Amino acid sequence: MAATLLRKTTPKLPRVLHRFPFSALPEPLPSSSPSPSPSSPPPAPKPIHHLKTLIRSEPDPDQITSLFLSSTHLPRFHSNRPLFSLAVAKLSRLRRPDLVRSLLDPFLSDPNSPKSEGFLTRLISLYSSASLPDAALEAFLSPSPHPRSDVSLSALLAAFLRSRRFDEVKSIFNRAADEFKIDPGLVSHNVLLNALCENGELGDARKLLGEMSGREELKPNIVSYNTLLTGYLRTKDDEGFDEILKEIISRGLEPNVVTFNCRITRFCAKGESFKAEELLDVMVSKGVHPNLATFNALIDGFCKEGDAAAALRAFKRMKVMKRMNGSEGVEPNADTYITLMRSLVEKGGFGEALWVSKECLAKKVAPPFEVVKGLVDGLVKESKVDEAKAVVAKMRMVVKGDAVDAWYKVEGELALKEEETAS
Repeated sequence: MAATLLRKTTPKLPRVLHRFPFSALPEPLPSSSPSPSPSSPPPAPKPIHHLKTLIRSEPDPDQITSLFLSSTHLPRFHSNRPLFSLAVAKLSRLRRPDLVRSLLDPFLSDPNSPKSEGFLTRLISLYSSASLPDAALEAFLSPSPHPRSDVSLSALLAAFLRSRRFDEVKSIFNRAADEFKIDPGLVSHNVLLNALCENGELGDARKLLGEMSGREELKPNIVSYNTLLTGYLRTKDDEGFDEILKEIISRGLEPNVVTFNCRITRFCAKGESFKAEELLDVMVSKGVHPNLATFNALIDGFCKEGDAAAALRAFKRMKVMKRMNGSEGVEPNADTYITLMRSLVEKGGFGEALWVSKECLAKKVAPPFEVVKGLVDGLVKESKVDEAKAVVAKMRMVVKGDAVDAWYKVEGELALKEEETAS
């Protein structure tokens, strides 16, 4: 089927810095103390660490590129993945894809750059993160000494998948064996499955999964099945969803966080968030660590059902949930705060909403104006004027850009209401 299917963010530093800092002067010793023995100066910062600091604080995209390319002689430069990612991420945020290419393209022909497929794969992935899939293809096809296999092929396919260019994913997959002399492996098949599902071609994806099951070297793994599970969830195909769940069990595959998240999201979408919460307990008992998507689905589900108390319970639980790395607490994001605050305000839980808003605003997340207005009005009605004023003051510090004038207008209305209440 594959063949048939495929044919169709440190403070800002000054621009000019010394390469190494001056040594601190020793503190004066009492006159009765013996003369100190000569001491060595403090160790200089590691060059790569210093380079990261410079790039992180540099606002000029051209200067970022120059800093990066002028430092290729530093020890272990090429093996420092975070350095590469930092530079590309900053240039991408500054909307300079041309400089991303100026930064990465030279490594394809530089005789000093690594000749491993791992390095080529990293370059392809970096082009992908900068939304440059065509540059990723050029890198893959470049007449360089880098070897190529399913590893770099899957990275290339993922680059086009990330840009939602699904036809190119299928085309490149189809050309791999004959043109590139690479037999796509399990990872490349999983990328193709993802492209088919994202493109709404679930029937073809199901057929491909079946073909993979018939080949020992391409036996679908939990990632393969989760891809289909997500596709059926998106299209609300309950029959297909249940069928995939049964196959996961019958093949003895171990469900992971994505599998559980799909099931939790499905319960919540059906208005059965209490079942989703029970499934969360099962998930934890099996040693599968919930993540942000788990709790956001649960909180959103309870809020849509009008159960703000249960949503708040889930929020408190996420704050103490053990994570895979052993740390405690799953970090909420803007969606978490906004969804929960809106529900609490609608239900008149102004004290709880105030508690959530303090954490939200402390992280410089500005909730929608109507939610804050509802919270402030509620607090004023409960004679908590000082608390209401504190929320207004915090919002004033968080709101930026074009939203500032709009917020001042809301703030003016709130001030009138406070005066009316006081009178």
